[in-house]
Amino acid sequence: MSAWAAETPPRTALLLPLTGASADLAVSMTRAAALAQPADRKQPEFLVLDTGGTAEGAALATGRAVAAGIGLIMGPVFAAEVDSVTAAAAGRPVLAFSNDAAVRATGAFSMGITASQGVSAILAYARSRGVRRIAILTDAETWSVQSLTAARAHASRLGVEVFEADIAGLLGAGEGLAGLLSTASGGSLPDAVLACRSDPATIEVCGRIVELGIQLLGPSSWSEGTGAVLGTVEGAWFAAPDPAAFASFAQTYEARHSSAPGLLAALAFDAAGVVRRLDAAGRVSRDGLLAPEGFQGALGAVRFTADGGCARELAIQVVSQGATRVVARATGQ
Repeated sequence: MSAWAAETPPRTALLLPLTGASADLAVSMTRAAALAQPADRKQPEFLVLDTGGTAEGAALATGRAVAAGIGLIMGPVFAAEVDSVTAAAAGRPVLAFSNDAAVRATGAFSMGITASQGVSAILAYARSRGVRRIAILTDAETWSVQSLTAARAHASRLGVEVFEADIAGLLGAGEGLAGLLSTASGGSLPDAVLACRSDPATIEVCGRIVELGIQLLGPSSWSEGTGAVLGTVEGAWFAAPDPAAFASFAQTYEARHSSAPGLLAALAFDAAGVVRRLDAAGRVSRDGLLAPEGFQGALGAVRFTADGGCARELAIQVVSQGATRVVARATGQ
């Protein structure tokens, strides 16, 4: 019998947009997931199926996975695909890569780095440094809305007071910025301001907040910030995956494929690592995912919760001279 024939068949499926506008992303995620399996294994430990990046394609791919006897599904990537996957999964656990926490309502586990994780972690750190009153820069974008919702949900537990400051009203405020922030924050300047995004308008306002001497807090996306972003938000604090753990994964990936992976590739690597551990323990199941000790990965330690959420250990980082350094760690929920 050949070594190939002796390999055990895949017990899990990896659902990715192999065709369409996100095909390059799917390639990097497939490669990253493969890095989590033993080097001497010739056959993939997971069945890779194409969603085409659509809900219809995701449903078809899930049907194929179920027909193949798959016990757990990794993916899909996009929030709009998740509902069709869980509906077709016939009770099999789904590890979705989306960072939209709303996918939990479908019955999937949300493995992406959500707004709530970053917000709860950075607010906890800020409170430990004496911050009590925090203004949240908001707009109509989904990430901003979810960040504000998370801040309000965690405020009482953390002992902080949260205010909403519409960023559109702060643009072009000039010397009136301090007054507008005071008005939005109940009559006096806040101890800190939390920025939810890294678009040019937000960064412009952040630069002026730094000039006012107010502590700036930022989103996890600042871990991938350009020099223009980091150079503007000197002294800011934000919570994001541990850069050292990600760098170790990235070095292995680059050595194999001569290209740099992104955070979604690291999510695929981590998901495949979770599945491999469950498979080794004979616990490829929902109960297995809920192991209280959690799982370690390239994006830090994670622990899945019964409501489909994911408690993730994040590194608290400070921006200093256009770079970042880790100053603490906190668990985001």
